[in-house]
Amino acid sequence: MKIKNYRFEGFGFPVIFDELPAVKVRGELVPDVDFDKYAKPLIEHICARQGVPLSGNQVKFIRNYFGMSLREFAKMLNVTHQSVMRWEDFTISAAHIDVNTEIVFRLIILKQLGSAKDCFGSLMEKLEALTTFEKKSNYKNINSIHITK
Repeated sequence: MKIKNYRFEGFGFPVIFDELPAVKVRGELVPDVDFDKYAKPLIEHICARQGVPLSGNQVKFIRNYFGMSLREFAKMLNVTHQSVMRWEDFTISAAHIDVNTEIVFRLIILKQLGSAKDCFGSLMEKLEALTTFEKKSNYKNINSIHITK
């Protein structure tokens, strides 16, 4: 069984699935999300294809994916753990990461995933949008991520 066009909030930020496996529980169809299956592609999408700043929940999702403490994650990114904590406090809105820091952040994460070469071209296309967004945005509306087959 599958659910079509499902908005899933279980990652800490909205993800729209064209089709999502489902199971019946007490007669109701509920999503059957394999977090391990979707985590890496989601992070690749967030870091390489998302043309808007990272949200606080996305930063936290990425950090948790790597199983790192605030200090370990901050050290990997060459920032303070207070910076990471401040970014994560923005939850669903843009994390207010300096645009240059965010670019480096995305590249480091893609490298850690082993995806840097595959995603680099896509990231470069989005950097222009990201720097434009930084200049004119009120940081209120971060769109859902849409997952297709």
